Amino acid sequence: LFKIEAPNSFFVAEWSAGELLSYYGSILAFIGTVVLGILALYQNHIIKIEADKRTEILEQREYDSNMPKFIAIPTGSNGLRTNLRFSIRNISENLASEVELYDIKVLKPNNEVFWTSDTNYKYLSLSSNEEIKIELKNPALQGDGYIFSLEMQCVDKFDKQHKYMIKGICEKIDTFPVFKITELI
Repeated sequence: LFKIEAPNSFFVAEWSAGELLSYYGSILAFIGTVVLGILALYQNHIIKIEADKRTEILEQREYDSNMPKFIAIPTGSNGLRTNLRFSIRNISENLASEVELYDIKVLKPNNEVFWTSDTNYKYLSLSSNEEIKIELKNPALQGDGYIFSLEMQCVDKFDKQHKYMIKGICEKIDTFPVFKITELI
């Protein structure tokens, strides 16, 4: 267009061809820079979201691996599950300190309280694979479906307190309870 002569003075360019090309080159460079900047910000946002997810998973794994875990095993009783004896073992690799067993009771099948212990048990610590033995002073159970219920709390190595609900259900009159330990939030 710059090589064709303008038929009237209105169409005469005030810029030279080089200035016009330089102007359009600057606009295209600006648009390219903005698009690449937006793309970089978007990619950084996606990478941050994935890194946050990975960090959350790693933190949860760290928490889970450092949390004390326990099992409860019945070890005996007198007739009709009188004076039930059981042990609680730390099956994790972590120390549990300030271990306390409390709110110990036996519930009838209809969840009515049958017996409540007047004793709480406290232990300074429970290391890995160590167990504590508990003997309750409960009366004889005369039927099926009784539930041994107690709560436990301890402190992990990060000084965080954990609370657990321990329930042992006696399905039949001649069997020991099957214990289940659930962490309370």
